[in-house]
Amino acid sequence: MKKIITIIAALTISASAALAQGGLLGALKDAATTALGNAANDATTTVTNATGSEELGSILGGLLGDLLNTYTTVSLTGTWTYNGVATAISSENTLVTLASSAYKTKLENKLNSYLAKVGIKQGSAIFTFTEDGQFSISNGTKVITSGTYTLDTKTNAVVLKFGQLYNYLTMEGTVAVTPGGCQILCDATKFLEFTKKAIAVAGKFVNTSTVSALLADANGLQLGFKLTKKQ
Repeated sequence: MKKIITIIAALTISASAALAQGGLLGALKDAATTALGNAANDATTTVTNATGSEELGSILGGLLGDLLNTYTTVSLTGTWTYNGVATAISSENTLVTLASSAYKTKLENKLNSYLAKVGIKQGSAIFTFTEDGQFSISNGTKVITSGTYTLDTKTNAVVLKFGQLYNYLTMEGTVAVTPGGCQILCDATKFLEFTKKAIAVAGKFVNTSTVSALLADANGLQLGFKLTKKQ
């Protein structure tokens, strides 16, 4: 908890100084890089946007969310409801860009609309993981795709290997715990490859150039699936 408070304090102090100089985002990025080096295993807390800046609140929430979820172990065995595309960062280079709510909203909405066309819809698509390493994605009545998976419970590293229908596409990523569920995150370009393949297999035509343009300068960006465990 003390480390979390230290992070918030460091970011807030830097933000206050930057407001006077017109360099808020740059100062936040520098302060975050320093503060993150001193904390990785803290418990939960709530971040309040004390400055009234939407971007500052988004940055703080994103930073603490990544810190709090990365090192908690999870089991994928069971049935999960798909709740949309997840976004995260794995590099300081995308810290400020990804924290922008407008950027996140546009990217997630585009990808969600693409996946909905092939049956992977928020709130209704089902992800199922079995103990023997099999997984499937269905629309509730029909299996859309399936394959095998491995999960390292020590590091939360996950590998999804899709079947022949998806040209044996492999997605390597990380499972991050969230309240009531988890996120499966992987490299953004690999997730876009999965999306394009799903669209092609379903016989749909979607122009993905907008998403490709959004990802062009987003080094370190991760995309994936938000999942909620079914009771």
